[in-house]
Amino acid sequence: MLKQTERLKVIYDFLKHTAADASTILEHLKQKEAEISLRQLQRDLVEVEKVFLQPNEQLVATVVGYRKKIWKISAVDGKKELTQESINLLYLSLLTSPNLLKEQKKLHFDLFQEVLETTLQQSNKAILNEDKQQLINTHFYEITKDVIFNQNIDDIIWAIIHKKHIQITELIDDYTVDNYVFKTNKIDFAPVFIVYHRGTFLVSGVENHQKEVVIYEIGQLKKIQILDKGYNYEVLSKKIKIEMANRFGITKNINNEVYNIKIEFTSVTGALVSKYFWHHSQHFEKKNGNQIMTMRCGINRELLGWIFQWMYNIRIIEPTVLLEYYDKTLDEMLANRKKTKALVYRNIFEPK
Repeated sequence: MLKQTERLKVIYDFLKHTAADASTILEHLKQKEAEISLRQLQRDLVEVEKVFLQPNEQLVATVVGYRKKIWKISAVDGKKELTQESINLLYLSLLTSPNLLKEQKKLHFDLFQEVLETTLQQSNKAILNEDKQQLINTHFYEITKDVIFNQNIDDIIWAIIHKKHIQITELIDDYTVDNYVFKTNKIDFAPVFIVYHRGTFLVSGVENHQKEVVIYEIGQLKKIQILDKGYNYEVLSKKIKIEMANRFGITKNINNEVYNIKIEFTSVTGALVSKYFWHHSQHFEKKNGNQIMTMRCGINRELLGWIFQWMYNIRIIEPTVLLEYYDKTLDEMLANRKKTKALVYRNIFEPK
């Protein structure tokens, strides 16, 4: 059993690198053969603050979720001047906030805006004014209204912070092809990351039954329940990052293969496309005035939709399987144009 001073040092070192609630701290102490009660931990935290904190450190306690406290030792920076550049950056960041957050979390946004403007007025710096239309966000391709998002986002964030499983008792629709079979059974799900992609908030994690990485739009999780069951963040986050790196965007691939993708763009379109980030492996090279794009990723519905976005200013060079899916998609579109098929939901990109 560790002595009190040694135990306090363990708590101090742990909270310098990790934000943790009481149960997490107690579990860490147990692993270090320093098991104590919750009451003793509360006394120890007071002693850590008195004895171990350096002049430039503070022990911050934040209340989150279901009135749980999270402790973290943070550095206290000296006073810094608010520059015009930092103010502009902050307002540009606010501008990119989607309407889904601004409308459904309006009370919190208004409070933040009030505090921000009070601080900025004291700085005597110029302020961009959204009301005077100096800032405009088109909000194109954003989800506008989603009651389910507002109901669940705080619980999902709480589960991610505390590394807890959730049970999805009702999953609807299919945004990423990860629900292509339209599951009806209860799903044990470990949520690990909040993902923001093309105007949409999603959650990526691992389904416990299949041990499979899935990504769901938060509005798909119609009913959820937080479980008293933890997960190993290091193991699951690594697994998810590998899977996401193999996807083009966030849509499920047709199989587990990673392909060498090669696409040619016309000069004008290529100049535009090459300015953007699409995939971590992308590479652009000029050839005969046009742009050749190469990357290594899986094939999925999102990739084909993206290719069709550029219409007649793009040509697929390889692989053959991508060309086959391109032709098959064209056939389906032409059938719709000729009204030779009923217009019903189809998904030709279901995993094989």
